[in-house]
Amino acid sequence: MYRNIACAFDGSDGSRRALDVALHLARADQQTLRMIFIEEMPRYPGAPSETNEELERADAIFEQLRQEALDAGKKCGVEVVAEKRVGHPAQALVRYVKEAGVDLLVMGHTGHSKLWGTFLGTTADKVVSHATCSVHVVR
Repeated sequence: MYRNIACAFDGSDGSRRALDVALHLARADQQTLRMIFIEEMPRYPGAPSETNEELERADAIFEQLRQEALDAGKKCGVEVVAEKRVGHPAQALVRYVKEAGVDLLVMGHTGHSKLWGTFLGTTADKVVSHATCSVHVVR
């Protein structure tokens, strides 16, 4: 049914549920699953050494999440390709699905920014409004 499935994965409980759903959809359609991790850089970086430390921390987090997604894919018999992008989560996801030709993005309803989402709208709300593909929001 879908040719190009992607899953937004940040390690939150919501994104873990979304990864499970995305793996099952990819397996049913015999597709490779794209896992996308958005690295959100600090708005006001301090000294260059602080920025480097933040980049190293984000790389370590990505590598851990990448391995988790690869292991989960292996258990389901689904090939997982992991990518990292930098930017504002909603904007980066919308840009990614367009550039990668994704026709289904699976994502959790809430990620790590639950408190801000309550006041400003969640990343999922923004992606659903602006994505060029179908978006499956997992609660």
